[in-house]
Amino acid sequence: MIPTLRPTSNALSLLTVMTTCTSTPNSPLASDFGTINLNAEKVVEKPQPNKPAYLSQEDINQTAPSLGLRLQDLPTEIQESVLDYLFGARVSTTSSSAASSPVLRGWSNVLRHPRRKQLSNLALVSMTWRQLIQERLYRHIKVKGTRSSLDECEEWFTLHPHLNSYVRHIEIWVPVWEKKLLQPSSQPPAHINPNHVQAHIITTTIVNATTTSFEQTNNVSLTFQLASQNATLEEILMSVKHLFPQACILTLEGGHCKKPPMVQHFRTQGTLPQAFPVMPTIRTLVLKGAWNIMRESPHFHTIAASFPNIREWHCTYAKPKSDAYTTIARVLHYIPNTLTHLNLTMESAHCKEASSPKMWRNIYPAIHICSDLGIIAPQLEALAYTGRICAGFFKQACLAAVHQRSAPKLKSLDLVVKNCCRPKSVVNDGTGITNWAFICSFEALVTAGVWSLDKLPDLNHLRIRFIDLDSAGSLMNPYFHLKHNRCTGLWNEEILSLLPRVRPGSQYTDLTDGLGAAGLDKDGHLLEASSPRRRPLAIKVGSYAAIADSPQL
Repeated sequence: MIPTLRPTSNALSLLTVMTTCTSTPNSPLASDFGTINLNAEKVVEKPQPNKPAYLSQEDINQTAPSLGLRLQDLPTEIQESVLDYLFGARVSTTSSSAASSPVLRGWSNVLRHPRRKQLSNLALVSMTWRQLIQERLYRHIKVKGTRSSLDECEEWFTLHPHLNSYVRHIEIWVPVWEKKLLQPSSQPPAHINPNHVQAHIITTTIVNATTTSFEQTNNVSLTFQLASQNATLEEILMSVKHLFPQACILTLEGGHCKKPPMVQHFRTQGTLPQAFPVMPTIRTLVLKGAWNIMRESPHFHTIAASFPNIREWHCTYAKPKSDAYTTIARVLHYIPNTLTHLNLTMESAHCKEASSPKMWRNIYPAIHICSDLGIIAPQLEALAYTGRICAGFFKQACLAAVHQRSAPKLKSLDLVVKNCCRPKSVVNDGTGITNWAFICSFEALVTAGVWSLDKLPDLNHLRIRFIDLDSAGSLMNPYFHLKHNRCTGLWNEEILSLLPRVRPGSQYTDLTDGLGAAGLDKDGHLLEASSPRRRPLAIKVGSYAAIADSPQL
């Protein structure tokens, strides 16, 4: 009989001990390699002189048959620990993101293993492992959003119905382009007018490097054109609901390109309002390339009606668009009451701006997403936002926290600042560590964030940062981070005086100027040799004046 032990961190070592030891302390194995303490968590080994530290494979082969031990005889918990050692610890798909991490979790690959094909062979070890391996392999699957791919997916899971219940995260990516195979042609290519532009068509040549000669490269070609075989959003949701009744995470990727087409919602456009199938099991919705899926507020209402129990919503736009800001600013007033985690990425490019783009000047201040986002912030538990934001966000959040009926729930707030909202009269409204006007706007944002701690008592994780990957001094990018009453990043005298009042017990881990001997050369470029080698734990706002282009503005 094998004693039941609690799994240790080294699952493989525990598996070796469990398969080579007995519960009888007087056995030869017990006397040579130690006894098992049933009240302890670890196996206690007695080192013996002239004895190997571990059993050799030959000893295991000779001993295991006599003991009658097999791999499938181990408790299921031990076998799962071995697989967790190989695959990595499994992440719960139902627990809250903020409960296990201070920031919102990205669901792209958290349930997928990079060596899925290699580890799939472990399903042949035993029937128990077959179930455990398949459960891990099918937790997150990706399907192409074409009608033929959906049909193949339905055929596969219809033939293997036991796999349906393993799927927790289903990801559908809708292609923007498709390739069309042209017939081989012996005619020389026609003369192409250089002034004529063929929109949405790119022609390339297939070349087999091992068998194709240079003269044969013009026999076969591929033409890429806009996809025409894509499934509608209604067909995609109906397929997911039918095949995966236990899926709780849904990712829809619409792709992106210049002037992209929108994913068709319904096959036929009727005069009466149309609706998508209701999917009550989906609690996390991820929209990538959201511009191709949702361009107007009615699109959001139609999609949101399909997920009555949604708790977490990720929405990412690949490129900045004024209409995207307008749409999100409007739909924020109608987010479901069940939503507790929100992740909005309005602009994905992390680089500085010489000035605000024209598309932003056309909508601001008529469309001010900061105020709309601040209204809903207190009713969320976790909020992550990437885009244009200013101190008005925190001012509106404080007002909403005071006037709402229930206590503020916000625990985690992560802001990636693309730029700060400034009046149209401001000419120098770019970004970067050498732009003094931007540094002052970022300082005002951080100061307003510290002020809000008094109205948001549960907020124990606050991170505000500016990211410029193209800068020679990327480690000097301004940031502020509050976690469990420990602060790092930007500071000034006002922030130091505010912290003890709004959040007693909180303090900076270090108080220095931060930038050290950073400076500019005669051409106005940042001296790389003077930039810090690691990100400073504290940066005084005034230290940016030494590297600013125009500190007087």
